[in-house]
Amino acid sequence: MSSSEASSSNSRKVGQQVGEVRSALPLDKLVPYLEKNVDGWKGPLEVKQFKFGQSNPTYLLLTPSKSYVLRRQPSGPLLSKTAHRIDREYLILSSLSRYNCSLSSSDREDHGIPIPEVHCLCMDPEVIGAGFYVMDFVKGRIFQDVRMHHLSAKERRDCFRSAVETLTRLSSIPLDRLDLPNPFAPDPVKKPYFSRNVNSLLRVSEAQSRAKSKETGKEIGEIWGTSKLRPWFEHGAQKIAQEETRLGVAGVVHGDYKLDNLIFHPTKPKVIGILDWELCTLGSPLADLANLLLPFSFAPVSDSALKQMLGTRSDATLMLGLKGLSSSQTGLPSRDELESWWVEGMNSERRWHASPMGNAEDCAPQWSWPIQHIDWVRSWTLFKLAIIAQGIAARAALGQASSADAKADSRAVFDFFGKMAWTVRNEVEGEKSKL
Repeated sequence: MSSSEASSSNSRKVGQQVGEVRSALPLDKLVPYLEKNVDGWKGPLEVKQFKFGQSNPTYLLLTPSKSYVLRRQPSGPLLSKTAHRIDREYLILSSLSRYNCSLSSSDREDHGIPIPEVHCLCMDPEVIGAGFYVMDFVKGRIFQDVRMHHLSAKERRDCFRSAVETLTRLSSIPLDRLDLPNPFAPDPVKKPYFSRNVNSLLRVSEAQSRAKSKETGKEIGEIWGTSKLRPWFEHGAQKIAQEETRLGVAGVVHGDYKLDNLIFHPTKPKVIGILDWELCTLGSPLADLANLLLPFSFAPVSDSALKQMLGTRSDATLMLGLKGLSSSQTGLPSRDELESWWVEGMNSERRWHASPMGNAEDCAPQWSWPIQHIDWVRSWTLFKLAIIAQGIAARAALGQASSADAKADSRAVFDFFGKMAWTVRNEVEGEKSKL
């Protein structure tokens, strides 16, 4: 693939747009490392930086025979020890690659996890100044706009169906098939996902709120509704923990599973790659489902409100709410339909994993629709997005943001998602009061 192809402004693959390098790599140290640690590496090397993405700086490495992707940690002091874990991304991708290799070719096609092949991990800051890893570049389409207006209604439905099916494959892998190292993540049965997720991310948010702008000296500040929502999140996390512990529910959690972290085949409505594993852990399958369906959790935002919150920034797709719109209006499956596909896929994958042991017929469905606790998960997922937006603002304030569009004055964005989390909470509590 040529650099001109990679930098095409084709809106169908916004996530693969590249441009000039905003944070330079020391090629005098990097190239010798790649020659030694990447099988088949052969220069010369041309480097571009991806425009999309707010966390770990990501680069396209172009050579005459092959293209690669390099992801590294941001430079300078990090706001959280648990953020920007490049080593965790590499570990899970390596583990999933071994899992795929353990399947027959036919099973890999139907049940394997589409991921790029990884080549090396370097945590020595002497090489480029921060930890990094290198993987294959997967050429395809990335849809930053979940509405996918340029596709037919059938293609849109098929793309979402593939996204859901791919997720159920990932969420259903028995953890003993992955051979992950013990320090990778806490035992999701002994230390349930949502309890630890709520506790850790609220601490992260508190740290981010204290980040000060280099220009003004002002703190970023707390997300709207944090103190009011904290008891709701902590109580709900405990309830889900008790239920999932009782049922033994646990799986791989991508942590940011959404449409623009998926690579689709260049011409087919099929997922061929899952990107951005920075937040990967072990825990509740509901987390990734709610993240994928996040646009269906809040109503559309008016153009004037978008302009007020984002100004001239180009990441307005973050605010594309679909709640309250019918399938005839969007051309997309409804949230109920997507959730029912997920339930169907989770139960089907569970039976498939049980079949080699000869007990697939005795494998009772574990999931049913409507999905229990999903409304609480929706509220928490919206607040998690507020924390992510707050983190982008904090890194921008500190001069560490990796996206060309990041700005430090994003308070309106993270407050918006705090308010949306509160809205879902009120809807749930309102329904309870009617019972």
